[in-house]
Order: sequence, then C-alpha cells, then structure tokens
Amino acid sequence: MSMPTDPAEPRGPLGRYLAADHARLDALLARAAAIPGEVDRPAYDAFRAGLLRHIALEEKILFPAAVEARGGQPLPDQRRLRVDHGAIASLLVPSPTPELIRELHSILEPHDRLEEGQGHDAGVYAQCDALLADRAEELVARMDAYPPVRVAAHYDGPRAVRTAAEALRISALQAARR
Repeated sequence: MSMPTDPAEPRGPLGRYLAADHARLDALLARAAAIPGEVDRPAYDAFRAGLLRHIALEEKILFPAAVEARGGQPLPDQRRLRVDHGAIASLLVPSPTPELIRELHSILEPHDRLEEGQGHDAGVYAQCDALLADRAEELVARMDAYPPVRVAAHYDGPRAVRTAAEALRISALQAARR
C-alpha cells in the first residue's frame, strides 16, 4: 500500500501519525492476501474498517484544516485524493476476492506516494505539517480520538464496482458534480 520511507527524513506530527496508520493498514492487507487465492476475512475486515476511518480522518479533519489555513483554497492535490478516496471506498463495498485486493493495491500505492512524498517531492502530509504546524498536535489528538466508522455489510449486486478503472471513473464523475 504505502511506499517505503526514509527514517532519516524529518516528518512532522501529522505525517508521522498518518504514515504510521498506512503502515498498520499495509500489514493488515498483506495478512489478508498472504495465502495465494484466498482472503483472510478477519484481517481484511479490520483493514476495511481501518481504511474507511483513515479516509474519514483526512476528509473530516485534515483537509478542512488545510483549506481553512489556505484561506478557503484546497490543497493542490486535494481533488485527486478525494477522487481516489471515493474509488477506494467503492472497492470496499463488494465481498473481497484476491482480484479485488489487487485492484485496491493499484489505487493505494500511487495514492499513498502522493500523501507520503518526501524531500523535494513533498507529499500532502508534509505540506499539511508545514501549513498546520501551529495546530498539528491538536489535529493529531482529534484524529486519535476519532471513533471507528460504521461499516455496512458487503454488497455484491449488479452495481457493485470491482475494477479500479471503473471506481476511479465513477468517483471522478461524482467529484465533478460537487
């Protein structure tokens, strides 16, 4: 899911918190897909709930704080991240399969690189740490206190999205309507 990071690279409180959550989610997804051709459902279910909560942390706490700090302007990559979030959420709806996990990976890997970018390719988390330095600890505390999200049952009906390309297409259309 996320890219390897250089531990020597300085990271602020927001980046540390959210990158650590990426690592936790990576481990759950790896465990869910550890046996070829099978899905470890308890690991996947924990991953699914955790990822939905992680998205909520960004959408309900991080992005609004950044927009406020930027005088009402969204972060440069915020639209793309929102499209990714919508696509990811739609891929979490159907029952998991090894193929669906591969589709999730195809979105999560570039998405996490965009968030965790380091150095001259500063990611969204580094941008937020710089922009929100005076509020970072308070925002981390709010994230830490954020409750688990309600997770609906899987839906495998005809409108369930099962490919990354379709999920991204639908999410981009929805984002354009906002």
